Amino acid sequence: MKLTCVVIIAVLLLTACQLITADDSRGVQKHRSLRSTTKVSKSTSCMEAGSYCGSTTRICCGYCAYFGKKCIDYPSN
Repeated sequence: MKLTCVVIIAVLLLTACQLITADDSRGVQKHRSLRSTTKVSKSTSCMEAGSYCGSTTRICCGYCAYFGKKCIDYPSN
């Protein structure tokens, strides 16, 4: 009986600790995909429109047209 009570109290304490730490970290961590794009944009420079793009070259500022293998700017709205 005592062991059961000790186990129940331990589980409740561990659950409470997890809830407290999860609440404290809210807003600190960014979404995984946003972090990776900001790291890439800070660490590499992009290729201008008209430059050759392929699997071994740097990233285009816009996007890479795979059929023509040239960097193209995003269309403006």
